[in-house]
Amino acid sequence: MGSTITKVRKIGNSRGILFPKAILDEGGIVDTVKITVKNNVIIITPGDKKQKKAWSDFKRVKREKADFVANTFDAKEWEW
Repeated sequence: MGSTITKVRKIGNSRGILFPKAILDEGGIVDTVKITVKNNVIIITPGDKKQKKAWSDFKRVKREKADFVANTFDAKEWEW
């Protein structure tokens, strides 16, 4: 496919671009991307799988520990 022209869309206070599937496939992009700006050029490359795994592990551990978070109400105000 090579290149295409697409519209930048407003998404809340941000902007977004919808990528045609052919471009995502050609670029090897599945679910994460790395965005770099260099000399007024936006470069989008496939995301780092190791970084994605680190974030998913972090979120999993955070969810697992959510039930055990100590808070000041439990420590000071709750009567057992």
